[in-house]
Amino acid sequence: MSFRGRVVVFTVACGAAAASAFAQTKPAIDVCGIVTPDKAKAVMGSLASQPPVKTDHVGFGVDSCMYIGPKQSGAGAQTIFSRLTVQTGTGKDGPDMLQMDADKRKATLPLAGAGEAKRNAAGTFVWAKQGGVACTAEIANGLPNGVTADAAAAALGGLCRDIFGAKKK
Repeated sequence: MSFRGRVVVFTVACGAAAASAFAQTKPAIDVCGIVTPDKAKAVMGSLASQPPVKTDHVGFGVDSCMYIGPKQSGAGAQTIFSRLTVQTGTGKDGPDMLQMDADKRKATLPLAGAGEAKRNAAGTFVWAKQGGVACTAEIANGLPNGVTADAAAAALGGLCRDIFGAKKK
């Protein structure tokens, strides 16, 4: 096969794989419908004003919901806010993608009460899996004032429990 022929075959094969990965536009699990603003406030303490959130299908079987939490530092354009992100993965690739997040964030400590679950030492990241559904919950840019690592991890694990409970219905 000529070089040009190999390029065409490669392009068609890669294009088909990419198209199938992004073919799903509607989230499999409405994460923001489960992790409501009230639940996010219970974890974060308060939320910065923001437009209504909606579940985002980020591809490869992963659906995500994000809330902006309280100000951590800075002023004006340099303000840093805490951020709560809950993701769930289903299907063939979603759980594997979230497992890679758990490895990257060093979620190695066991976490009770959320199925098969692990957390990082800082309490800012939780990975959990139940059946064919995986969940990650993360607080980025620092824990809310007065929240310990153990309390944060337990709250994040609770959000994953809510995901699993809603998926069973």
